[in-house]
Amino acid sequence: MKLDSKIFDKIRIKPAASVKAKAEAAIKPCEWPGCDQPAKHKAPKGRGAEGQFWNYCTAHTQAYNKTYNYFDGMKDSDQADFRKDAQTGHRPTWKLGQSNSAFVGAARRDAKRIDDPLNLLLKEKIKTNAKHGRALRRNELEALQALGLPEDAKPEEVKSKYKTLVKRLHPDANQGSRANEDALKAVIKAYDTLRDTGFC
Repeated sequence: MKLDSKIFDKIRIKPAASVKAKAEAAIKPCEWPGCDQPAKHKAPKGRGAEGQFWNYCTAHTQAYNKTYNYFDGMKDSDQADFRKDAQTGHRPTWKLGQSNSAFVGAARRDAKRIDDPLNLLLKEKIKTNAKHGRALRRNELEALQALGLPEDAKPEEVKSKYKTLVKRLHPDANQGSRANEDALKAVIKAYDTLRDTGFC
């Protein structure tokens, strides 16, 4: 850009004195009773008047701040509740495991609170264990699948299937071959899981 451009003719800068004079004219008088000093500071009006401020001079702002109490007039129980809610930003909270979501785990996948007559939302219902009268856990379902058993298998069937698979996969039954070692480990782990959860 050239210094003799026409654009420079249109730039006008206000004198610093006029800006300062306007700023001083915009300063309101102190709102403290009987004070005529310029109010250069804002002080919050308090609870119930959020976003509203008093205009005070420096001396009265300091005096106001020394006596300001947001909780003035509140009961102690209300103050405790306010402080507790302030930890979460005054948003609703709930305890872990008490969410209304129906898809939070294997035990809730049957979604009893959802009216789904065509079963569009759920691919399969979890069978309940007749022995314990509860829905099967995810690790129990995986263990039953590893043993090749259905979800409604009884504890006696689990024990019988476990014995059969161990005899079939053990290296002693296969002339010392370790080809089935991983499958044997998976069967033993599945049976241990079912035994630890009290399934059998």
